[in-house]
Amino acid sequence: METESMKPKPKRVEQTEHRTTADQKTTRRKRREKVTKGQRRQILRLHDLAYGTRRIAKKLGLGRKVVRGVIVKHKRPASTQNQMQPRSSSKASKLDPFREQIEQKVKKDLTVSRILREIRERSYTGSRTILADYVRTLRVQPQPKKKVYRRFETQPGEELQIDWSPYRVPLGGKQRVVHAFAATLGYCRKTHVRFYADERQSTLFEAHTHAFADFDGVALRLVYDRMATVVLGTVGPNRKPLWNPRLLEFARYYGYEPYLCKVADPNRKGKDERIFLFLERDFIRGSEFDSFEDLNAKVRIWLDEVANCRVHGTTRRVPDEVWEQEKPFLIPLPESSYPACDEEIRQVGPDAVLWIRGTTYTIPAALANQKVSVRLYTEHFEVLDRNGRVAFSRRHVPEQEKGRLVIDPSHYDDVKRRSAPLPGGPSARLEDAFLKRFPTLAELVAGIKRKMKNLSHVHLRTLWRLADRYGEEAFIDTATRVQSYRRFDAHAVRRILERDHPLVEEEPPTALRSAARVLVELGDVDSGSLDDYAYLDGHNEQDENAESPEITAATTAANASATGDDDAEKN
Repeated sequence: METESMKPKPKRVEQTEHRTTADQKTTRRKRREKVTKGQRRQILRLHDLAYGTRRIAKKLGLGRKVVRGVIVKHKRPASTQNQMQPRSSSKASKLDPFREQIEQKVKKDLTVSRILREIRERSYTGSRTILADYVRTLRVQPQPKKKVYRRFETQPGEELQIDWSPYRVPLGGKQRVVHAFAATLGYCRKTHVRFYADERQSTLFEAHTHAFADFDGVALRLVYDRMATVVLGTVGPNRKPLWNPRLLEFARYYGYEPYLCKVADPNRKGKDERIFLFLERDFIRGSEFDSFEDLNAKVRIWLDEVANCRVHGTTRRVPDEVWEQEKPFLIPLPESSYPACDEEIRQVGPDAVLWIRGTTYTIPAALANQKVSVRLYTEHFEVLDRNGRVAFSRRHVPEQEKGRLVIDPSHYDDVKRRSAPLPGGPSARLEDAFLKRFPTLAELVAGIKRKMKNLSHVHLRTLWRLADRYGEEAFIDTATRVQSYRRFDAHAVRRILERDHPLVEEEPPTALRSAARVLVELGDVDSGSLDDYAYLDGHNEQDENAESPEITAATTAANASATGDDDAEKN
């Protein structure tokens, strides 16, 4: 039987291998626990502010043991950290009434400068330093490793950097995607910012013209990234850019040279990229705007009162002041700006209206039934006449009015007013419309209804057309006379108008509808042919049929003319 002492002992080689494996794990653990100098400073500072190891580890993305090891190594035992209080707790701080507001603004990621401006409006009297220290404790995050780039500066008038950046902002109570165009002069750091609805090429060129006017000149070189409206691609081993032909035309017009950044190299135009971060955090976040016009008006104020009048963090100079020195080195602007717009040929209808980006507008009636050239800008449009002159120009309607018909009555001043339309539908509607148009002829309408019964609507339509043909003044005068003689008949009015107000030019023939054909046929019937049924009315026919001498004479002449025509046919 084998005893305990007879069991084979483990080999020394196995013990060595086990020890080697343990050493490797220890080495890897030490490698993982290595912290940077910046992290070490943040750990110690947060520890002095009474932050626990768990909270510090969560903020810095480190292990809790690593944090505790740094504290112990610098003779700050974790067991005593709960006894340490923030320096601000020893006495009242000017920040105390505003801490809750500051925390809310930090959650929106606003800048310290903006937070300082807003709480000073609420009677804050403290300094920027204690505010910045407090904000820093609320905003501690691990610092990612970044690449190292060589800094460079440009000479006055040498370079202007261009770029777009989309944002989602509340416009008129609705979330809307807007596109911020930013242009920054490399020497003075003066910035131009304006918002647009899209990034089309015509919009890009128009944004350039606004920036050039703001800077009162153009730099020798404009730096772009690889946007499709600027470059079509690159060719050859040196990746030479293939510029958009219209961009080259635009660049030659203003006299500058375009420059293309390399792929994935935003730091080449970092001066302009940096302004977008500042714009978002100091202007856009936490703000609301009524419309595009309100957005651009407020960003203009922000540029004039904040961005371009602050002391720049790199140059330590005010951009507006340095721009005054750089302005003489800029290329002067031409007398007229480049036509940065979309130009289209449109056919104008007979009603002189044009459909422009979802909205219908009236234009001067002189352009009706013509082909016109329309220039579409971001904020307005222009209509050119046949000679190439601007015949009409106006701003686009606000977003909330888009899609509605926009009528300007002055466009139809030279157009003859259309006669009142002939009402259709039931006789009651026709009667109401006639009395509304001719309220003094109520007695005539009532007499026609009594005498003509179911044919009253035919007579009312005849009277309506007579008023359109001879004019309301002549019609009302004649109809009033007929009404006074109690001759309730539309044809009596027609005969007097034909005699006293003959028309020089006959109206062109038009296609007759069924109601019109009835009127034409009834026009050849003697107006008294229905008098045989007048006994049904229960009224005195003698009073109703009493005609004036003028009406009798007109009727006699008409009958004689009809008889003569019949005799001529017989002969």
